[in-house]
Amino acid sequence: MTTPFFRGLLAGLLLLGLRAAPAAAQVYDVRTSTVSVDKRERPALKVQVEGPAKEAREFWQQFLKDSYNIKLRAGGVLGIGGNKDVLLAKQTPVSSVSGKLLDLYTNVVAPTDSTAELQVFAAFDNGSTWLDPDKTASEFAALRTMVQNFARDYRPYHYKREVEAAEKQLADAEKEKVRLDKEIKSLAADTVSNLAKMQQLREQNVQHAAKIKDDQQKLTQNATETERRKILVQRRRDRLSALDRK
Repeated sequence: MTTPFFRGLLAGLLLLGLRAAPAAAQVYDVRTSTVSVDKRERPALKVQVEGPAKEAREFWQQFLKDSYNIKLRAGGVLGIGGNKDVLLAKQTPVSSVSGKLLDLYTNVVAPTDSTAELQVFAAFDNGSTWLDPDKTASEFAALRTMVQNFARDYRPYHYKREVEAAEKQLADAEKEKVRLDKEIKSLAADTVSNLAKMQQLREQNVQHAAKIKDDQQKLTQNATETERRKILVQRRRDRLSALDRK
């Protein structure tokens, strides 16, 4: 069971996360931009989202598969920001964008440690015609809608992941608290037991010291008595020897 303190801590962490999102106005806003493809600028749609690039990349792939039946593969094209891991769906049907087969490209980068940027661009006619906000306005707008839908769906997914991660951290912290409480009680009990044993040993040591002193006195007396008895034994042996000689 979560304690009020930890529930408050979890709520505070989530609130900080929610408040931090609007600080960067471009997050979740799809904007028109360009990407460098083989040293040429091509029109692209870019959107920044919260979370690591790996998470955004994986969600984008699953989103396209579930929503548009598009399967991306890595290594789509070279010469895009030096990234060899550009995702590509080569000559794939995307009816919501165009009646022609598209080459759909995606590059995912990490502008900061806490955000990822999705860069989406496409071409048809076997790569000879790139989607452009002016020359192919309707197709480019449809592609924008696709990216906007991704951003819309990704945001609650990311927050859900954040909540799950925070809940796991909370559960781990509470488990650690229980473990530490148990360990403290166990050590305290051992300490009390050890102190009692130490007191018992001190009392035994006092008794042993007294017994040693008493035994030392008796040992001194024993030495004197032993010497006296040796003399007595020798005298009686001498008397016996004298009798034997008569």
